[in-house]
Amino acid sequence: MKTLSVWLLLVLTMLALTGCETVDYLDAAGPADAAIADIVLSSTDFVAQTAEGMTVTEDGLSQESIVTSGIFVSQPLEAPIDFNAVVPQWIQDLPDAAAMELQLRTSADGRTWGPWYHVHAQIDWMREGDPDTVGEMILVPSEDETHRFVQYMITSEGAGLASPPQLRELRFTFIDSTQGPTAESLMARQEALESLAGESEESLTGTTDGFPKPFVVSRSVWCQHPDCVYSDGLEYSPVTHLIVHHTVSSNTSTNWAAVVRAIWNFHTYSRGWGDIGYNYLVDPDGVIYEGHFGGDDVVGTHASGANAGTMAVALIGTFTDPEDNPPGIIPPSPMVDSAVNLLSWKADQRDINVFDASDTLPNIDWGLPNLMGHRDVYGTTECPGDQAHRLLPSMRERVAQNIGLVDNNIYVDELSTGFTSSNSNWLVPPYQCGYDLHAFYTWSTDDPADSSNWGEWRPSVPATGRYAIDAYVPYCRTGRSETSGATYTVTHADGVTDVTVDQNAQVGLWIPLGEYNLNAGNSTVIRLTDLSTTDSGLGVWFDALRLRPLDALPTPEISNVDPRQDDWQNQRVINFDWQIINPEAVTQTRLQVSSDENFTTLVTDQSWPGAVSSTSVDFNTDYPELFWRVSVDWTGGAPVVGPSGRMRLDATPPDSSILQPQYVYWTRSFRLNWSGQDALSGIVAYNVDFRPEGENWVRWLSNTTLTGANFIAPDPSRVYEFRSQAIDVAGNIEPVTDTADVATTQAIRLGNSLLLPMATVP
Repeated sequence: MKTLSVWLLLVLTMLALTGCETVDYLDAAGPADAAIADIVLSSTDFVAQTAEGMTVTEDGLSQESIVTSGIFVSQPLEAPIDFNAVVPQWIQDLPDAAAMELQLRTSADGRTWGPWYHVHAQIDWMREGDPDTVGEMILVPSEDETHRFVQYMITSEGAGLASPPQLRELRFTFIDSTQGPTAESLMARQEALESLAGESEESLTGTTDGFPKPFVVSRSVWCQHPDCVYSDGLEYSPVTHLIVHHTVSSNTSTNWAAVVRAIWNFHTYSRGWGDIGYNYLVDPDGVIYEGHFGGDDVVGTHASGANAGTMAVALIGTFTDPEDNPPGIIPPSPMVDSAVNLLSWKADQRDINVFDASDTLPNIDWGLPNLMGHRDVYGTTECPGDQAHRLLPSMRERVAQNIGLVDNNIYVDELSTGFTSSNSNWLVPPYQCGYDLHAFYTWSTDDPADSSNWGEWRPSVPATGRYAIDAYVPYCRTGRSETSGATYTVTHADGVTDVTVDQNAQVGLWIPLGEYNLNAGNSTVIRLTDLSTTDSGLGVWFDALRLRPLDALPTPEISNVDPRQDDWQNQRVINFDWQIINPEAVTQTRLQVSSDENFTTLVTDQSWPGAVSSTSVDFNTDYPELFWRVSVDWTGGAPVVGPSGRMRLDATPPDSSILQPQYVYWTRSFRLNWSGQDALSGIVAYNVDFRPEGENWVRWLSNTTLTGANFIAPDPSRVYEFRSQAIDVAGNIEPVTDTADVATTQAIRLGNSLLLPMATVP
């Protein structure tokens, strides 16, 4: 396999030899063209514009011991360079029960300032043992391109402390990465490169016989400095887990290629990592950039002990909740689509079950979901932000659909109607931790008199048969370990069985509870209490259970019948028909119709028990396009989603009219022209009628595509009237009235002079 760098050299050499115009790869601005500079503040470098309850000492900026809070607003600082990105880093002494917060704003001229940004720690950009804390990357708004000034604000809280909170050092890293190609330019270069590579495109794109690798701006296209290509220090580990991050950079930019360059510069030089930490980055427009150098299975720097064995996909931006400051946003659809396709490629390539969890990472001693957010690794970070993390269940479903992964498990979690619990004090872990983003836990007790928490799962068993039952115990940060003596009591078709498991030894995994004969319905009960056989005061988890049928059931298959793909419909009531193969195990059928292909804006969402194959939907307006799909729940596993169909709805007839006629003297005829308009499907043909004044209409032209013709009056002494009728692509026909559009009496009479074009006879 030739590397991309070799192909670049080969392509350029071939073009030079053939005299062809070369694609401008090597002179494109790369990360080395970015300027980078630091300001480091300590001791008396902290100069206030205003301050209250804060004091500057030889050790740094401290809260005064006699106050409970303080605020310090600095003088404006001029950066050494113009910058489009700034990353704050700080070293502080922060006692327990104390808090210190940094806010930052930037300006082009030191007079007109942007908003204050609350700067949070960027866990992705720190290694264990780093002395400093790295904050979020603040980006200059795209309309300004670069700024020159920065101002910071420090607020602190801490009452009655022997040692008040203190900021010992504050560093600002300024980066100007604007001098480089845009994302559009990089994409064009990548497309040209892959086109020129021809049959060897697989070596560039990593396509396989499975789900194809999506379009990626390769490392060699966007990162062309000599520091971008190296071999020292590269490590490799087979990918078994997929991690979604966000870059925690502000959402004010639109020059995403410049943001990628800024992150590369910061990771490479400021943090001393020698490279960008993520394996891939995805911008809000859906453009994917190859991150860390080294190709497949290279170990990046993004999740500490979970670096080896994982592929990191970073969403460029901040996706925390909207009430945060600065507010997070929902990841845009193009970004999510590209991320799903990238994850699908890797999951298919490495045979990763995105619904499962495993403990295969070489440097991690607990289980983790095979597709997860960064927060799921240690539970110490919000990454990838709540609004991105909430998308993980749907992303798993989409990845599975892309690669044909069928999950045969039947799930019942602690938030479903199949779970009941005691009215006790239940705890919820931070950061949406748990299967499907939630779990309950309590503390164990070894004294029956103190036992008060219990929970019961009553799964809906679809058919009598033999099933394996697993319980999920999430890895969440609670400050304590888990019980080693959790006892599940399983009521099954053959009686009652107690199963004691070590939740601590199998945390983060689906723990087998055994195989059982189960009756159809809700008679199966799995009960867990806080009473432990081994310990007291440790975590007992009440999360999801899953049942896996051991008697194989045929998987339903769905095919769309009507409306046919891309057909125009001209009736507001539309009949939908589809076919379900293997309908015996289907418990519910669902039809969704959406105005977008991602099914985020649903026009209708209907469901029925059992296998249903048709329905009618009454739409109240026209749509330039509608997407529809059918899915079924079935007893053998996860829902099956059918293919997406597209149709168009135009029930509004067009309109048309005939323009003022012209009487052509030399042909003794009337020249008639007509035109029409249709908002959606467009006009495909016309009918044109005429009549002698006062008589019945006569069809002159039928279903014609012409927009003009000459009319010779049957009786030149009479007045003739005309009307038109448009027909659109959807089959709508303009209604006609008895009123004429024009008459021959309105004709403009052309003179009897005729200018003929000159012709040259060969």
